[in-house]
Order: sequence, then C-alpha cells, then structure tokens
Amino acid sequence: MKTIDTFHIIDYIIFILTLLISTAIGIFYAWKDKKCQNTTDFLLGGRKMPLFPVALSLMATFLSSVSVLGVPTEIFYNGAIYWIGTFSAFLFIPFTVHCILPVLFEVGLTSAFEYLEMRFNKLVRIIGCLVFQLQMILYMAVVLYAPALALNQVMGIDMLVSILVIGLVCTFYTAIGGLKAVMWTDAFQMIIVFAGLLTLIIKATIEVGGIATVFERALAGGKLEIYNFDPSPMVRHTVWTLILGGFMTALTVYGGNQAMVQRYVSMENLRGAQKALYLQLPASIVFTSLLVYTGLVLFAKYGDQNPVPCIIPKGDQLIPYLVMDVLGNAYGVPGLFVACIFSASLSTVSSGVNALALVFMTDIFKPIYMKITETEVNESRATVYSKVVALLYGLLTIGLAFLSQYFGTLILQISLSIFGMVGGPLLALFVMALFFPCINSLGATIGMICSLIFSFWLAIGTIASRPSPPPYSCPVDTNATLTNFTTHWTTNYTISTTTALYNSTIDIKNVAAAEKTGLQTFYSISYLWYSALAVLVAVSVALLVSCFSGGTKKKPVDRRLLSPLYLKIASLANTYSATDLEMQIMKTGDSKDGSEEKINGTIKENGEKAIIIERIQNGEKTLYRLSSRC
Repeated sequence: MKTIDTFHIIDYIIFILTLLISTAIGIFYAWKDKKCQNTTDFLLGGRKMPLFPVALSLMATFLSSVSVLGVPTEIFYNGAIYWIGTFSAFLFIPFTVHCILPVLFEVGLTSAFEYLEMRFNKLVRIIGCLVFQLQMILYMAVVLYAPALALNQVMGIDMLVSILVIGLVCTFYTAIGGLKAVMWTDAFQMIIVFAGLLTLIIKATIEVGGIATVFERALAGGKLEIYNFDPSPMVRHTVWTLILGGFMTALTVYGGNQAMVQRYVSMENLRGAQKALYLQLPASIVFTSLLVYTGLVLFAKYGDQNPVPCIIPKGDQLIPYLVMDVLGNAYGVPGLFVACIFSASLSTVSSGVNALALVFMTDIFKPIYMKITETEVNESRATVYSKVVALLYGLLTIGLAFLSQYFGTLILQISLSIFGMVGGPLLALFVMALFFPCINSLGATIGMICSLIFSFWLAIGTIASRPSPPPYSCPVDTNATLTNFTTHWTTNYTISTTTALYNSTIDIKNVAAAEKTGLQTFYSISYLWYSALAVLVAVSVALLVSCFSGGTKKKPVDRRLLSPLYLKIASLANTYSATDLEMQIMKTGDSKDGSEEKINGTIKENGEKAIIIERIQNGEKTLYRLSSRC
C-alpha cells in the first residue's frame, strides 16, 4: 500500500495557532463588552455589525467542512455539471433581498419565529422553533463527526480529539463572546479556508501537469458534460434541476433559517443587509468554482488510479488523501489545510450554537418567564442565561457527534438528510406567511405537519430503498501501481458520508440494472426537488384547510407582514363592485388651458347608490350620473 506523509511539528503549530486566534477573538469581545453587554449585544451584535464580517459570516455559516470535503468528491465521480447550480444564485439572492428582507426589518424582529407568531399564532411559532432546533442540532453533530472521521482515517488525527477540539473551541468563544465573536471568527476562518484551498489547488495543478492537463483529462473522462437539459425530475442533475430546484433548496437556507436571519438583522438598516447579501453572489460563484475545480484536479490525479476503496475506504476522504499525497512533504501546508477544514466546521457549529441560543431565549425562555412571573427577565440576567444556553447546546452537539461513531451508516445518512428534510417544510411556513394572506393559522399548522410527514417519508424511503454497492475485491499486491482497477466500480457507485448532504441518494450515481416501478420511481426523484415538493404540499394543504375554515376573515393580515412582491402583484388588480364604492374626494381647480379633469364619487339617492362624474372643460362644469345598476 502506498505510504503517505504524516503531520510535522510545523503543521501542528500552524493548526494550533489557527485555533488560538479564533479563541482570542472570543476572549477579546467578551472583555470589550463586559460592562455594557445585554442580550441584544450578545445575540445580535448590538444590531450595528459592519458590512465586512457580516458578508463573510453569511458565506461561512453553511459553508462547512461537509462542503469542502463533499463537493470535490461529487465532481470526481459525477462530473462538473454541479457547477451549473451557481446560476441559481441569480435567482435566490435577489428574491431574498427584495421579497423577504424588507419584511424582517419592517417588523423589527429578533427571531424569525417571532414573525410566524405575528402572522399566524403562538402554536405555529413553537412548531417552527422546535423543528429548527432538531434540524440544527443533528446537522451540527454530523458537521463535527464527518470531517473528524475523514481526518482520522487518512491523516491519523484522533477522532475524539478532532470532535473535542472543534466543539470546545467554538462553544467557548461563542458562549463568552456572542455574535460579534462568532462573526469576526467566521471572517478570519473564511480567509483560512480560501488560503488552504488555493494552496492545495495550485500545488496539485502543478503536480498533474498544469491547468491544460486537468481539463484534458476531465474532458476525456466525460467530467465536463454540463449541458443536460433533460426535463425529467428523476434525473439527478440537469440544468433545470440545478437552477430551479437549487433555487428552492437555497431558499431554505437564505430565506427560512434563523442562523442567516440573525445575521441580516444584526446590521443597522435594511440597505446594509441587502449589500451584504448581494456580496454573496460573486463570492458563492467564486468559491463553488474553486471547489468544482478541486474535484477536476482530483480526477486528473486519481481518475485512473482511484484509491477508493482499496487504500482509503470512503470517497469523502479523497481530499485529505490528496493533501497528504501532494503536500505531505511541504511542512506547514498540510497543517494549513487541516486548519481550513477545521475552520469550516468551526464557523458552521458556532453559527448554529449562537442561533439556537437566540431561538431558545426569544421563543421559549422569555415567553415562559413572562407567563409565570408576569414581568420581563432582567437584561443582565438574561445575558448570563444566554451564555449558559449556548454552552449547553455546544456540549450537546459534542455529545451527539461523539455518539455518531456508534451509529450505523444508515442512521448517519438519515441524520444528515434531516437538514434537507426539515428545510423545505420550514421554508413553506415563511412562504405561506409572506405570499398567501388567505392562509390562516390552522391551515399553516396542518400544512406544515403534512409537509414534514411527506418530506421524512420521501427522504428516508429513498435512503432505505437504495441497493447496496456491489462487492469488490482489492488486488492482493496493494503496493503495486494502481491502474484502472476501480474504474468500473466507481462508474456506478460512490461511497461517501459527507456528500449525502447534497444528495441523499448520492451513494448511487446510476443504477442501470433493474427497471424501477411504483415507489422506486418516485424515490428516484432528484434531491434538489425535495424542498420545492415540501413547499407545494404545505401550501396546497394549507389553502384547502383555510378555505374550509374561513381564511383570515376573522383575523385580517397586517400588510407589513406580507412580501413586497405579493403587494406589488396585488396592486396591479384594481377591481370594485358598484354597490361598494366609497366617496373619493379629489381637489380640483378651474381649468384655464382647456384640459379635462374628473372626479369620481358616490351619492345616495332614495337609498340607492349612484356614481357621479364631474367634468370641467374650458371653465364649464358638467355632471354625469351613472346608476349603480349599470
């Protein structure tokens, strides 16, 4: 078996230095704000966060190590068509900026779920809050566990050490420094991620013979076939699926997730938040392009010498393997890249812990405290409680990540898929609130529950029904040069843990054998349509229930709670009933230039309404009466 280099003392120094800087940022903000910190400062950065850290933190929040390890592996096996999904950013970012953000700032909320109570009722708020907490806790546990497993099996870093280091460091600086510490460490960690990724790309590209060689081998291997316009939703990746399905999937993060909403409202005004979000457009395209190119470099390096499964057992270990293979003898560089992977995890977990603390304090603790004591909790005491809650959520995440090693592969895949399962129904709540004023709280509740049931059934059924990979026997002489011995096996199958985030059926690229029938056909629908289907189910059920329960006639909807897009579309329709016309008073003066002016109004004549039109032309006034029966 081919031997790879291990960590040098310089690698450990760079890695530890990265963690110390992240910790120091948290300590700095805890010390700086120790005398004036309240819950608004701790959980929202005082609503005065500058543009730079907010923009980088928005990118870092869900750019986890799962992305860094998973996207290149996706490209290695399934080709660069994944890159087409970057164009969905031209849809979901403007949509979020102009159709969702104005409402969040208009009502001045702290938690996204406060809005749901304003629009519907407290029950809907609590359901949304609890579902979000389940989603984030399980997702963060896998974000800790998956990279720890990959680094352990390739670089020899103890898995328990990885989980404890990432978990304790981010919990510490989040618990003492609050959102300011989280966002500034996110900014620092994003710089480390870019630096580590660029270093790997440059060195690996030189190793394989240059950029031209990378694209030649990718083209020869069919990895550059990106123009698939098949309209079938059963095809995993097509142009339509990646752009339209990707639009709905991205909205679950940008439009319906508290971790992102918390960053929006941490800025002083709407314009600042809109600028920060628009900066994600070029940034997301650049970063996704880097990850896609890394996958092409992987293929150029190992396309005919795939180390999976005979040297490394899982596809998501390809990137750590490449790092040690290509950069192992460059002291310090492997440490930089491990710092890159750990930084990606730190940013995601710290953002999640802070968001969970805010949701618990705002949506659960404070309402309960008010109900029991009939007074508001003291600000200084609430700040202490917030820090304790953040600490507890961090420890809970560490515990679940540690227990993950005792779960089966199926349980891990289901846990990771819950992020996608829950994202769609959560987004549906906000879609119903923003765009359907006729949907009432009963309709929203039942629609959300039906959407959750549907999403869990679809995602878990898809995972459970997938066939097992075919058996494969590695060559006896594993020291020999690997040449084409896994080509056939990897054409049809990918074994990966982290990439399950992008597709709960990613383990199988193409099951060409048995013809699918019935539910098997339905289960083969692309994962990118899950969110759209969840929203469709929720809205359809909610509209039906609301229709039979009287809609919102008894509880009119505040226009401030509706999306500007809906209000704009609604304003285009100008209809009236003659019997319902109200008098409109318009001030007019004598016309000296011969122009015409009109006044519309109503009068009552013998109990019957009539429409009066007053026309003034050349100084002469003429009245016209139209019966309301016309």
